[in-house]
Amino acid sequence: MAFLSTKDLLDLDNLKKEEIEEIIDLAIKLKAEGKNHLRADLAGKSVGLVFNKPSTRTRVSFEVGTYQLGGSSLYLQATDLQMKRGETIGDTAKVLSSYLDAIVLRTHSHSDAEELAKHATISVINALTDMFHPCQALADLMTVYERKKSFEGLKIAYFGDGNNVCHSLIMAAAKVGLNLDIASPADFEPDKEVLDKAKSIS
Repeated sequence: MAFLSTKDLLDLDNLKKEEIEEIIDLAIKLKAEGKNHLRADLAGKSVGLVFNKPSTRTRVSFEVGTYQLGGSSLYLQATDLQMKRGETIGDTAKVLSSYLDAIVLRTHSHSDAEELAKHATISVINALTDMFHPCQALADLMTVYERKKSFEGLKIAYFGDGNNVCHSLIMAAAKVGLNLDIASPADFEPDKEVLDKAKSIS
């Protein structure tokens, strides 16, 4: 897989359509190889899983995925970090960058993710913030592509509140050309800024 045009994966706005399609193609290929097929893509690499919010599926996915690609992972909760004792996000980013090769961050505030990525010299992957959940949206796109073999002419309906997953699906649909209809309760609609950005893309 060619290098992406961006260091970090905080949302899908900074990925090109071709890059999203390439990620999905690679994911389908890795899935077909099976969970017992070990690769060396991340051999000698260490990935830090910094989780300020607990998650069973996300943690297992990234830990197992890192292992299957030949790397090692380190799980860090908020209580393990000096930020709990007053260290800035910027300083934490610099310290983690000196030890790790990538950071997978699951946290509350999206601005914290942006701040971490700003000061980190390694890649930061958003595993959920209050605003975006790009990895979930990529997984959803992968499922659609596996079933339909193309995004062209497809219409998808989303029912639920305009949350982080919804925001990432909106951006994903705009990038790959999906028609996305959203039904959300009053006062729980998607963020207007996200909608406007998606409209400008599509």
